[in-house]
Amino acid sequence: MKLHNFVDLNIDGKALSVPSGTTILEAAGMVGIEIPTLCYHPALQPDGNCRLCMVEIFRPGKGGELAISCMYPIRAPIEVRTKSDEVVKARRFVIGLLLSRAPESEKLKALAEEYSVKEDPRFLFDPDNCIRCDRCVRACETLGPSAIGPAWRGFNKKIVTPFMEPPKSCIGCGGCAEVCPTGYIECVDESDKRTIWDREFALIRCPDCGEVYTTEEALRFTGIEDPDAKLCPRCRKREYASKFRIF
Repeated sequence: MKLHNFVDLNIDGKALSVPSGTTILEAAGMVGIEIPTLCYHPALQPDGNCRLCMVEIFRPGKGGELAISCMYPIRAPIEVRTKSDEVVKARRFVIGLLLSRAPESEKLKALAEEYSVKEDPRFLFDPDNCIRCDRCVRACETLGPSAIGPAWRGFNKKIVTPFMEPPKSCIGCGGCAEVCPTGYIECVDESDKRTIWDREFALIRCPDCGEVYTTEEALRFTGIEDPDAKLCPRCRKREYASKFRIF
């Protein structure tokens, strides 16, 4: 059994000890300190794209410096401040930039209100509600299809499908839309059809409860060839509990 080395740190006056390599964001969560995030998702590899989770760290003998908390592994004793003047200033700037990209996002509007940020006319982006956080891309890669990805760079960067056509490798699972923090990706279910990325998918209904829960392509991708005989996750769980008498 591998034993972890533990590191002492202080976050906003709270002392704790964590396994070496724990990120600041994870450590903050351990003591109930909330750090705002947009590009971070616990099921995905962190990328640090949005920069919203910045904190200020102090190492022995050195002054404060800003760090991306979701990407910073703790390997030595540090002091962390999550609400210092420098942190708030940096977050307000980031929120202003992101708000110009996604002015209709409810989450961005809530952050802007919390940090007293208004749209800055200097940031002349073409708003489309996408903040280029790549959460959708990482979700698609994690699930396997890799049907979408970034194109171009800098201010012109966009998340697109190959050749900007309906993606052949998409399985219609909706994972990208599920993790999108701004609602940019539209996934519309109507009757037994799902439309996403300009493609239509046939939805599968659970033979037990009748609930729509996945697509034919998603089932085939996971190796399930007989969708009519398969239950939705809820019914499958109930059947398992009944079979083994788990109440």
